[in-house]
Amino acid sequence: MTKLNKIRVTITAGWDDLDSLYRTIQSFAEFKNFEISFNKTKQWRDTPIYEQRLELIQIEDRKS
Repeated sequence: MTKLNKIRVTITAGWDDLDSLYRTIQSFAEFKNFEISFNKTKQWRDTPIYEQRLELIQIEDRKS
């Protein structure tokens, strides 16, 4: 059995840009047969800046 591919991303941005980039990453994940397995978003103190950590894992092709 081979190990599945993982992609980890950390993004720091304002909320609107973060949301837009997250939707782009979701589209990439669907196109390349990945799923988002981890998503954590936090605000940097009392600033308008957010940090998001994502992990995408490749969906295993099931052969019947």
